[in-house]
Amino acid sequence: MKFKNQLSIIETLVQGSEVDTRMDCPFCNHSNTLTIKKSNGKLLWYCFHASCNAKGHTQKEMSMKDVGRVFDDSSYKKNKKRFSVPKHFVTIYSTDRCTDYMKKNNCMQAYINGRLDMRYDVRQHRAVFIIKKDKEVVGAVGRGLNADIYPKWFMYGDKSYPFMCGKGDVGVLVEDCASACAVSDYYCGVGLMGTSLPDSYIPVLKKRFKKIIIALDRDATTKAFDLSNKLRYYMETQVKILEEDLKYYGSNQIEGVLK
Repeated sequence: MKFKNQLSIIETLVQGSEVDTRMDCPFCNHSNTLTIKKSNGKLLWYCFHASCNAKGHTQKEMSMKDVGRVFDDSSYKKNKKRFSVPKHFVTIYSTDRCTDYMKKNNCMQAYINGRLDMRYDVRQHRAVFIIKKDKEVVGAVGRGLNADIYPKWFMYGDKSYPFMCGKGDVGVLVEDCASACAVSDYYCGVGLMGTSLPDSYIPVLKKRFKKIIIALDRDATTKAFDLSNKLRYYMETQVKILEEDLKYYGSNQIEGVLK
């Protein structure tokens, strides 16, 4: 949505000269993800859902990166809700559909080797990838196991922190969690849940990695180079254009593809 359209909607949501609030996002309809600040006549807004592009400001001297830093460092940390793994997230072995998905999509080895915390959501019928920050669970990403489940991928909890699987100071940006697990024998996979990089991920990547390999499908070539340009100010970057998602490669193939 264009800036002017976003601004007109944001202005209807705020009242008064001083505002610092968090609410459901009218652009992506996710709960408690939109933060709005208004002070001295200047207005800033930012949605923390990974797939939402709602963000902007009326302060000419600020860049969009500045907006991301403002919210990442202040109101989001103060207002985010602590995520607890719900009781309906059960063991992956409770249904063959979950373990079959993991085997088919190259996740099982990461789980067996302790690099991946995985559950099954019995309510939504999703294979759930647990997101951890310094060993603390902060969120999760669920992949629908039925063809009619929408959305196919669903994010629980803290949506500002990426799913990562693996060790080392070289990260591989991929389009989903399964592909992130597939590279974890050699590198640390980072699931973007698409082809866009949320601003809130940048401080995490900057702190964690010396180098980022961007490994997206061929139809996302332009996006891959855009991501490289966005990150090259912080670390070494390399772009690898793939014929298909890394989750469909064998382990020995992945090492060769990413070299």
